[in-house]
Amino acid sequence: METAIRWSPSSDIKEQRFLLVDVIGHNFKHCQIESYNGKELKYQTLGGNRRVPAFRAFDWSSHNESIVAVGDWSGSATVVRLDDDVQTTPITLPPKQQRLCNAVAFSKTGLLATGLEKVRNDFCLYIWDVSHRLSERTSPITSPGRSPSEPMRKLSSSEAITSIRFFQSQPDTFIAGIKGACIRMYDLRENGGNPALQYQTLSVQNLSIDPLDENYFASAITQKDTTIHIWDRRFGLPSSTASLASGISQIAAISPVLEYKNAFESSGTVQPSIWSLRYCKGQSGHLGALASNGDFRVFETKQPFTFESRPSHNQEYYAQSLQDQPEHQLCTRNIHHVELPYRTGSGRQENARIVSFDFTNLAGPKGMPSAITLRGTGSVEIQELNRRPFAYALSSTGQLVGRSMGATSESKDPINIGSLAQLGLFHIKPSMDVHPISMATKPLESSIPHQLNGDKVHKPEEGRLSSRKKHEKWVERQYIDQIPSVDAALATLTLDSQRCVQGYLFDCRKNMQIVAGDVWLRETWDWVGRAKQFAIDERFVIRGIDLSYLGVCNIWNIDIGSEKAARISGTSETTEILYAVEAVCRSLDLPELTSTESSLPAHRRLSLYICGFGLPSEELDKVFNDLIDQGQNSKAAFIALAHNDSKQALSALRTNSTSANRELALALAGFVKGVPDDTWEETIANIAASLTDPYACAILAFVRIGSWHDVLRETSLPLKCRIGVALMYLADDELTTYITTTTDECTTHGDIEGLVLTGLSEKAVPLLQSYILKYHDLQTAILLISHTSPRYFSSPIVDTWRSEYRARLNTYRLFVPRVRFDTQATKLSVASNGKPTLTPIARQVSVKCNNCDQALDRNPTHTSASAPPPTSSATDNKDKDPFALDAKWGTACPKCGKHLPRCVICMLWLGMPDPYTKGGAHANARSLEKLAGLDTGTGEKGRYLMKDLISVCRGCWHMMHVGHVDEWFGMHRTCPVPGCECACGERDGEFGGIKGR
Repeated sequence: METAIRWSPSSDIKEQRFLLVDVIGHNFKHCQIESYNGKELKYQTLGGNRRVPAFRAFDWSSHNESIVAVGDWSGSATVVRLDDDVQTTPITLPPKQQRLCNAVAFSKTGLLATGLEKVRNDFCLYIWDVSHRLSERTSPITSPGRSPSEPMRKLSSSEAITSIRFFQSQPDTFIAGIKGACIRMYDLRENGGNPALQYQTLSVQNLSIDPLDENYFASAITQKDTTIHIWDRRFGLPSSTASLASGISQIAAISPVLEYKNAFESSGTVQPSIWSLRYCKGQSGHLGALASNGDFRVFETKQPFTFESRPSHNQEYYAQSLQDQPEHQLCTRNIHHVELPYRTGSGRQENARIVSFDFTNLAGPKGMPSAITLRGTGSVEIQELNRRPFAYALSSTGQLVGRSMGATSESKDPINIGSLAQLGLFHIKPSMDVHPISMATKPLESSIPHQLNGDKVHKPEEGRLSSRKKHEKWVERQYIDQIPSVDAALATLTLDSQRCVQGYLFDCRKNMQIVAGDVWLRETWDWVGRAKQFAIDERFVIRGIDLSYLGVCNIWNIDIGSEKAARISGTSETTEILYAVEAVCRSLDLPELTSTESSLPAHRRLSLYICGFGLPSEELDKVFNDLIDQGQNSKAAFIALAHNDSKQALSALRTNSTSANRELALALAGFVKGVPDDTWEETIANIAASLTDPYACAILAFVRIGSWHDVLRETSLPLKCRIGVALMYLADDELTTYITTTTDECTTHGDIEGLVLTGLSEKAVPLLQSYILKYHDLQTAILLISHTSPRYFSSPIVDTWRSEYRARLNTYRLFVPRVRFDTQATKLSVASNGKPTLTPIARQVSVKCNNCDQALDRNPTHTSASAPPPTSSATDNKDKDPFALDAKWGTACPKCGKHLPRCVICMLWLGMPDPYTKGGAHANARSLEKLAGLDTGTGEKGRYLMKDLISVCRGCWHMMHVGHVDEWFGMHRTCPVPGCECACGERDGEFGGIKGR
């Protein structure tokens, strides 16, 4: 390599600097970028050094940009400055015996490591401390005639060193490549000087450490075999003096976490070699490699997520999954071909190929990682990685991000991360003002031609569908019959969050309004609302037996579930359920059933009441009149006919004199007065073929031959109406078969109408499971079943639904609705003994003292058994104890008197005055006085109120006042604590600053 280029790691958006190295000309140039328009880069020279001895290895100091170390052919390391205007004498660090210097490397604390060729009976790895030799810019580095100091450490006897790299986070730790043997990791804090870990391999050159994840480092075989290895330093072999003396071959080899064999293909007769290997400074997992033929590639790696999904509450499953996955592994996410290799006859000049590169710590104009490259012609360029083909990205919260066609960047900054607008990106969030497609509140008759409550004439070619098929068709047509706008589509994809914001919870009446466009859900919530009111009034609780929320299948089969203790209290026995059903019928004043003989008449009467049939006369008249007022005359007529009241049915049809109602009235009157014949049946069939109203079709099905079995075969009728007819007119055996068959069918197809059969019992869980799989409506399922689980029964499936729904609300950042769901679900789970069966959610936020691990409040009962006993000064002399005084002011723990941490900027104790103490009230009064003079519109009041709050960085865990966060990170990027390089100000959402950092 004749030339090289290096990027300054301390560059920022305002100033970008790099180093040009001329190996043949023995000089360095320190340069700064003036402008970059996306194609052409202009720079100026800040300084340099033209009096550098001939060298074959170099390194640029990261802690002092004016210092460069070079290794020459005699093995000496020379430290030179890049300031031409300063007359300085270089530091020369010679070895004991002359040989080639293969590598030099700086640590960020000023240590210099030199790697030498192998000689007998001499060390080949020297560690020098040159930090004390570095003086101010205007003074020489060392005095003339002063002899070089001895190295602070000599390592690796009689072993050739090929490459050296220091860890930035641990400047006393470095790795070194041992030619033909292994890679060793040394820790200079160890007195013995033995390597801490080693990795047996022949790939020992071009070592490079990922600066953003220093657990990974890469190495390469540069000659004859372009193989690249990536290692994990956490899984090296421990090294010892005995193992080194006995030979490395006795130690089992550690495999790399990722291997690229023949990373570069031959572009002709000559096999290329690897010239450079460097990790990206701006994004972890990006390893750049440059071949001698100019082939420049970037290998993008990632850690695979291998273990299966698990419920968030199952910590044991999570821990076991972590144990089962491989210890360490990486996979390739993408390979970026930045520039293709030079080939003879390609039309490109050979000296125009890339000969050196280094990654920058800033993103390019397109927001991707970029590298500064040097071509053989001497031109300097910025090469930005190409994006993957643009696609629309949809988040779990329904936010859509995509790239506009033909968008170009307008950024003229040298190197900058453009905004969304500059990159031509659009960002669409679901609008709360736009109704989702399947949530529209328009009347059903304007949505589909198959009506549940109208008297319209349908299109004969479409035919009649069953009630279940209508529901499926209605949901399907929301997406097929119209091309929705982007806003409406996003709102539909986040339907559960939209409903949640509108208050979709356990208020059944409010839920009916929210799902008004979905008649099937609206009827379901109406039924649940009636059942919930019965449970509150204890109308289904008799003799210690609770029959609340049970369905027709439960009542008819006398099945109250497997957990009978939840419904039977005291000394009541299971055999008393029969008497409890009869007692409920008497308490509700249900009429006697005269339409058919039955061995279980009370069970039929109560089941009819659950379906909305068999009501007391006053309630039935009210339902009849309400339907007439709502214009649902055909439904009112059907209910009257089902209760064997043909006169009231005729009255309902004559009230609204439409053509369809007149035909129905004539057909019903003819059936009542005459005997049906073949002509009659044909006439009724012709009339039914022209109607779509399910209630009208059911009436015609009955009057055709007077059979209620024909009504049951009219599946367009809502399920609860068919069940009501079956309960009134089928024999016991037929009824049992019909209920069982219909329940199984509803469970298989996820028909939400089937809840009238299963109730909200254990039988409803498989039905709701099928409903979720078909309609993807977990929200409705968990809200429905939470009325009874775990109050009456427990189910791991329901627990999983509840955990998933809570996690989904957290994803939407709907924390307040999630808390409402938790609290109200806990109230619904309160058993007859007054205790909740659903374990309340544990406290998720607590403020504890680091010293005594107790809550920072004044309640003396909030202590644990492990709390240290209070001192005498904290109990007997609180008024004289300065810690007790500080506790009153909120800066010390009220339990043990230990101070809270200090603010890392002002060094004052963190905490806020307690306004209920004397000193705190005085401070609060002063704050209110100053607050009154601040402007509300500019946000000054909000900033003043928050300035004394505690802010914690979750990266380095340093604390400071919120007001100081805004001031410090308005001018700086890294943590204010000396020596801490955490970029607290760039941790979006992690550092609690005023501006939402």
